[in-house]
Amino acid sequence: MNVKNGKCIRRLSFKALWALRKRNVIAVIAIALTTLLFTSLFTVVMSINAGYETYTFRQIGGYSHGTFKAVTDEQAKAIAGHSKVRAVGKRTVIGFADEGVFAKVPAEISYMDANCTKWSYTEPSTGHMPRNGKEIAMDTGALKLLGIEPELGGEITLSYTVGNKEQVSFAKTDTFVLTGWWEYDDISPVHCINISEEYADLVEAEGIATGMADFRTDLNVMMDSVVDIRGQMEQVDLDLGYSWESVGEENSVCIGVNWGYTTAQLGERLDAGTVLAVIAFLVLIIFTGYLIIYNVFQISVTGDVRFYGLLKTIGVTPRQLRRMIRLQAMFLCLLGIPAGLLFGYGVGAALTPVAMARTSFGVEVTTISASPFIFIASVVFALVTVLLSCARPGWLAAKVSPVEAAKYTENIQLKKKERHTRGSKVYQMAFANLGRNKSKTILVVISLALSVLLLNVLVIFTNGFDMERYLNKMTCADFIVGGNDYFKSAFNRNDYISDDLVEQIEANTSQTLTGCGYTLSETDTLSLMTEEAWRTEMGRFLSGDALDMALSQSSRKNNLVSERILIEGLDEALFDKINVVEGDLSALFQEEGDFIALEAYVDDYGNATIPETFPAIGETLTVTYVQDAYYIDSRTGQKCDENTPEEFWEYYIAASRDVDYTICAYVTVPNSMSHRFGTAGYEAVLPVRVLEKDSGQSVMPLFYLFDVPNKAAELEAENYLAGLTAGENSEWMYESKATLRAEFESFQRMFLLLGGLLCAIIGLVGMLNFFNAIMTGILSRRREFAVLQAVGMTSKQLKNMLVCEGLFYALGSVAVALVLSVLINPLAGKLLETMFWFFRVNFTIIPVLWTVPAFALMGWLIPTFMCGQATKSSVVERLRIAE
Repeated sequence: MNVKNGKCIRRLSFKALWALRKRNVIAVIAIALTTLLFTSLFTVVMSINAGYETYTFRQIGGYSHGTFKAVTDEQAKAIAGHSKVRAVGKRTVIGFADEGVFAKVPAEISYMDANCTKWSYTEPSTGHMPRNGKEIAMDTGALKLLGIEPELGGEITLSYTVGNKEQVSFAKTDTFVLTGWWEYDDISPVHCINISEEYADLVEAEGIATGMADFRTDLNVMMDSVVDIRGQMEQVDLDLGYSWESVGEENSVCIGVNWGYTTAQLGERLDAGTVLAVIAFLVLIIFTGYLIIYNVFQISVTGDVRFYGLLKTIGVTPRQLRRMIRLQAMFLCLLGIPAGLLFGYGVGAALTPVAMARTSFGVEVTTISASPFIFIASVVFALVTVLLSCARPGWLAAKVSPVEAAKYTENIQLKKKERHTRGSKVYQMAFANLGRNKSKTILVVISLALSVLLLNVLVIFTNGFDMERYLNKMTCADFIVGGNDYFKSAFNRNDYISDDLVEQIEANTSQTLTGCGYTLSETDTLSLMTEEAWRTEMGRFLSGDALDMALSQSSRKNNLVSERILIEGLDEALFDKINVVEGDLSALFQEEGDFIALEAYVDDYGNATIPETFPAIGETLTVTYVQDAYYIDSRTGQKCDENTPEEFWEYYIAASRDVDYTICAYVTVPNSMSHRFGTAGYEAVLPVRVLEKDSGQSVMPLFYLFDVPNKAAELEAENYLAGLTAGENSEWMYESKATLRAEFESFQRMFLLLGGLLCAIIGLVGMLNFFNAIMTGILSRRREFAVLQAVGMTSKQLKNMLVCEGLFYALGSVAVALVLSVLINPLAGKLLETMFWFFRVNFTIIPVLWTVPAFALMGWLIPTFMCGQATKSSVVERLRIAE
């Protein structure tokens, strides 16, 4: 029979809550604090993520979700009409300026429509975007370099190169009318100069008349969501019959995903380890809140067992009792969750700028996220935590029988004990009291131990940031000086180090080791490899039809495929900075014989591997130093012209010089003293004198590298080079360990702050749980204390007993944390070493020992305070109230 008594159950629940409103304040605080934990963490994480994304967008020049590259008008129209595409923005680059005032930071000249202008941070803050003719808009940095004061309608004469880095046609100078400008962003790698669509069409027609191909138009897009951007864009290509793998074909529409979106990065890098790490983190957060809320409800139910037993005698069912507890929990959530959301968001918003100030991004890119996800996730996590926490207490309340409830005394287990005449000690009584409710004791100890364990893991994590490993990967010398193009990893370079500059630096700094790296500037270098090895190498850059086309265009010799080999010449002193993976470098410096060292692959963790397709040490590698080469039409054998289809191009070497080298070693060269760009073929090193002799060409110094003897010399060199390379027009740049060290320390401080925040909140949760356990234990045992005092226990003995209980809780938590640290920290350290290439685990338990005095003080103060509050009234009054 279904009795409609829901209203009665609700009234009974609320009346019971109201009758014990003082005790329920603790439950509301627990729920609010748990919600604060979720909200503050989500706010900080989401805000830092938003700041990181904004910073990255500014670096790469826009926040569109992705780009369909080199589209035709028909393709652009079809893509814009696809259901998955929310909005599109068109951009056509017509040229660039990278000389003179733009040598350090180049400028791109392009047409952008309204959407692309907005997404690229190039909307004029003053004036308007170019509309027709020779109208122009640019950033204030470019105007400053040109020596022009911003003025609407002012004339600007600009010289630039028509085309792009792959297709350069001719230099052009025009006079434009300034229609708008915006503030230059120092983070941007280029200056943006926008022109009208009409002018872009005129320049394109002029370029085509000189033999250039059609200018490339990219279509930036906003998709339905930021989740799986690549998957959505690939689906668009599939639906429209386009291929994103081929290049240069009629149905080819390549895809570029904005890697600034962390969801895009996560989607491409998602693996089982990452999923498990995220799940473990979420479980940890929920478990942290669960510990305190569960303990609150368990203690509440324990104190109300007699009440629930009386309800069962008048017909309340176990299901209705569980419902009552859930209703009480939901009502407490209505009070605690909003407060936690409000204060948690405030804490997160206040801490985010502090965290960002300790990163390399700086506080200026701080974005306080107001994403609905923060509040929705916090509410969901809090509700799930509360429902999980009250499930078992509700089951216990429903399980107890009326007879058991009437004589319930908090899980006291009566056992036959031996008689002693020496009396009971206070600490023995305290220890026995902890065993009366083992589950409550275990929960309190675990909640406190968890905060200590996390503190220890945090310290291991931050102490494991190996600065030397980081510096050794990022740079191999105290100082490296080079041209702007070298540090921009540009393939085509115009600024090489001069002997005069090297002499100037040497005269003004102190060095212990010096040297230069060199390259061949006027010749190509080729080597031969098997087709299998060629496909493996080129497969890192091309695939499908594009790979087959590149193979057909490559020259061959004796069934081997020629491919570029990137050879770097080094001064002899710099070979000390090279790591030998296999073999011996001494043969490189012999007068007789021709030897060469090839470079092995290196992953992010510094692990070197030698591909199976690479030749073995001792084998011969023929290097061709090309002196004259061009493309011929494979059908006729004649030089290609503008009418030759690309599929018939074939690389032809007219004059060259071959050298047969013996491979003497495989090495790894630090990226900071390499060419700083990759190639599909082999990479190798030679002594500079050998490279110059074998090639028959002059070598050009890429960089000048030197180490200093001490900190004083480092500071002196830092100041000198800062002055030498200062100014936007300077053609020289440098990098040093000092600047990299500062970046690394700011990165480390960020993690320390965020980890400290997590530990502080979890520690606060543990302290509240400890306080709650002591307080409710004392309040629920007021009659017991009164009886003990009635039979002779003094107030001092009672206080000492409670202090002993508190100390047992505190020291037990430290002991558990110590055991967990010994068991878990080595595993956590190994996991961190696999996640962070610059991490080296240094196991320690010192942070656990730090907490001993703090926990001991807490275990003494809280019971002392609570005992004083509980024993203010007389023994008779407490016995009467308890009855």
